[in-house]
Amino acid sequence: MEAKLAMTSFPFEFDNSDPRILTILVIGTEEKVRGYIQWQHQKGFAEVGAWSEIIPVPNCPGKYMSLLNKNVS
Repeated sequence: MEAKLAMTSFPFEFDNSDPRILTILVIGTEEKVRGYIQWQHQKGFAEVGAWSEIIPVPNCPGKYMSLLNKNVS
């Protein structure tokens, strides 16, 4: 089964045209996504509030995603 999801359907900003911006997409169970975001915060990589809202992945029961745009220059 091939999943196709247009970038325009994301309910958050996905603009990484700036080469200094790294876009990180985390997909997993809601618990794992929340845990990963917390872990990244504890490591000093990104504030919890910098991540997008955690939302269900279309057509993938039990899977959730969150996105972070991070300046890595």
